[in-house]
Amino acid sequence: MRLSLVEGSLVQVFLNWTSGSVLIGYLLHLGAAPWHIALVGSVPFLAQVASPLGAMVAEALGRRRLVAAALAALCRLLWLLAAFLPQLVPAAVAPTALVAVVFLAGCFQAATGTVWTAWMGDVVPEDRRGRYFGLRTGVLGIVGMVANLGAGAFLDRVDAPLSFQVVLAVGVACAIVGVVLLLMHHDPPTERRRVRLGEMLGQPFRDQNFRRFLRFAVYWHFVVLLGAPFVMPYFLQELGMTFTQVALWSSIAAVTALFSTVLWGRVADATGNKAVLAIGTFLAGVALPSTWILAGLTGNLAFIWVSAAFDAVAWGAIGPAIFNLALVSAPRTGRVSFVAAYSLVTGVAAFLGGTLSSPLLGWFQTLGAPSFLPGWTGYHTLFLVTALGRASAWVLLKPVQEERAWRTRDLLRSARTAWKSLGMPWR
Repeated sequence: MRLSLVEGSLVQVFLNWTSGSVLIGYLLHLGAAPWHIALVGSVPFLAQVASPLGAMVAEALGRRRLVAAALAALCRLLWLLAAFLPQLVPAAVAPTALVAVVFLAGCFQAATGTVWTAWMGDVVPEDRRGRYFGLRTGVLGIVGMVANLGAGAFLDRVDAPLSFQVVLAVGVACAIVGVVLLLMHHDPPTERRRVRLGEMLGQPFRDQNFRRFLRFAVYWHFVVLLGAPFVMPYFLQELGMTFTQVALWSSIAAVTALFSTVLWGRVADATGNKAVLAIGTFLAGVALPSTWILAGLTGNLAFIWVSAAFDAVAWGAIGPAIFNLALVSAPRTGRVSFVAAYSLVTGVAAFLGGTLSSPLLGWFQTLGAPSFLPGWTGYHTLFLVTALGRASAWVLLKPVQEERAWRTRDLLRSARTAWKSLGMPWR
């Protein structure tokens, strides 16, 4: 478990430097169109259709450590192609080629993630899972913060494309060291099972409770990706933020997440994951898009810094809770098949949401601003739509069954009592 903190920290540098503002900035430098931006944010989710293949290999071989390491190495080495695209392909096709690399690397990453999730579900004791993954998420967030600050300062001072190429290459080097550490992990023995693809995918859908969880997860990923691909372009182009400022936003989120994820993890261990996930998704719908919109309407970046703290609180609840709920909703035997099904259907849903985001934004841009809000743009309408979808996701979470889980109202009532005991007003 300690080794996973070190390995995960190295991989977090790679993940941060092959996504977010770095990837969007690289695309914009290569001359990407809006549909490139939408696709690059959604094709990693489409790549999750490869998840069942990784699960099948792991089930057949029973050696999850070796399978995960091999798939991870292939994923990370592909990003060297992305780094040298300006030298390898004509400028006119470079953005499209980058989207293709993101998709191919995402296929290997999705397969790796499926094997790793089922593997870590056996490594980490269930009664400490919330606390551990809360701590791990917080630590990785701090590492990501330092990585983002370093990348932001470097990108603002060094000319493109060299700046992006150096950042990507160093990220790949860190990730390869992570592969070596992955080979040192403890891998509890598992029974080898030869299963057909249809059987593997059919078993999770025959489980009634897991189907309920999948309905929630599909809806959630779809509504999130309706707006997510255009958050960074909004920051960089509409709000005129620099890479350093975007890195500062990430840093505020990471520092806040170090505390919020550990707290949410402890709450989830005590009260179950459902209530934590319901509160987190509601906050992600109400607090985040509203601050982005206010920043654009007022021109005041203070709302963006506030949104970073909200981001950490909301996603600090959502990340570990949805991960743990997927594990506890699946039986221990054949769990990798259930994780693969979850990855597959949520990947398709997120891809559809991300693909739809570009034409939606284009349509919203043609509508014009209302007379009472002259600064309103299509970005704001898109964020409003995704906000409404996110804030209502808890309705689909209610039918999901989880042993010993508290109701959301009971958790909120307990929080109110604790808050009042400190002598502070509930509001």
